[in-house]
Amino acid sequence: MEQPSTPGLLTVIIGLLILIAPLSAATVTITPDPINENDPITISITDLADDSTFMIQIEAAVPLDADGKFSLSTNNLQIPFALKDGRIAIHAENVNTTNLNARMGGRAVTIYGEGEDGVVNIKENTDIPQGLIQYLTLNGEGIAGAEAVTTSMDLSGKKTGPENSEMTFTVTGLNGGTVGVKIYVDGVLVPTTEPTTEPTTKPTTSSPGSSSNWEDSTATPTSTDTKPVTISSSDRGATLTFDERALSGARTGDLAIMVSNRAVPENWQAVAGPYAVLPSSASFEPEATLVLDLDKAGADRTASLTILAFIDGRWKAVPSRIDGSTISTAVSEAGEFAIVTPLSVQVTPAAPAGTTPATTTSVATTAPQTTATTPTQSPLAIWCALGALAVVLITGMKRR
Repeated sequence: MEQPSTPGLLTVIIGLLILIAPLSAATVTITPDPINENDPITISITDLADDSTFMIQIEAAVPLDADGKFSLSTNNLQIPFALKDGRIAIHAENVNTTNLNARMGGRAVTIYGEGEDGVVNIKENTDIPQGLIQYLTLNGEGIAGAEAVTTSMDLSGKKTGPENSEMTFTVTGLNGGTVGVKIYVDGVLVPTTEPTTEPTTKPTTSSPGSSSNWEDSTATPTSTDTKPVTISSSDRGATLTFDERALSGARTGDLAIMVSNRAVPENWQAVAGPYAVLPSSASFEPEATLVLDLDKAGADRTASLTILAFIDGRWKAVPSRIDGSTISTAVSEAGEFAIVTPLSVQVTPAAPAGTTPATTTSVATTAPQTTATTPTQSPLAIWCALGALAVVLITGMKRR
């Protein structure tokens, strides 16, 4: 039998190495550590390739209240990319019941889970759209004699979107308990890296021509102590609030919010704006708060809404929060901001034909398990296979 030449052997090995290289390419930073109730949580993700299987896992241990109940909520979860063929998986222990209530992708979902031997497992297959998930809430009742429950919530799917992005959210209902976050890519736990802080240089002089007055906005100090200032667009659809002492690069009287005609990326549909915060030299430390009015924009509140910012020559999704009839974001520098909804994600309603797709209600009767969604794939097996292949081929060459 003819054996492969040395160059051929090397070609095979190098080709296989290239194929498995993406398994460990992504890097993740999670802050803060540890996580407390209502802390703004930021997950920075870099070099995450499209079609990677991405999973975020949020684990918590929550003491029961005086009535033996719990309610744990993940709020304003900003998903910077879409997850195709996705799944939401819930695992809870020491429970009689656990229910999932969620609002995402323009629909509300309620799933009821009945415990068996103190364990509930819920699985919902659904595409997870890019944008804002307003809430994912687990509530239920603990078993008799239990002091706390443990829960795990996994969101997973095939990633489509930017390689570098940030995911943000908060957690409430810990009741003095603990919460942890893990990220898996292609079934492998991604170790978190330490965050780095880079100094930010702020402009200190006003730009030429900044003495002009904008008729489309008003600036009104509302307190002499902290000196907050509010700037409004002419249609009152956008307001910017900041401490006067936080402003640099411009004077308060020069600031304005004006409607821009800049087009948003083709995979998004503009719902309102863009609104341009001017002049471009303005910056805020601490950050200002930009609030956009959903009612004035005629926005469908059941849709998946988020804010895009055009800063440094490109559009990017920014962390945002929906509160009633408004959506808001923090602003550190001037730019253009638009309320958008994704066009590239088609959400398949979970409700069967003939029912209202806006709400899905089902009952999950489950058998006990010890874990929720536990990734098992590891690159170790691939490396072992490569090593075995190399040994076989080299041995064959020597016999030749």
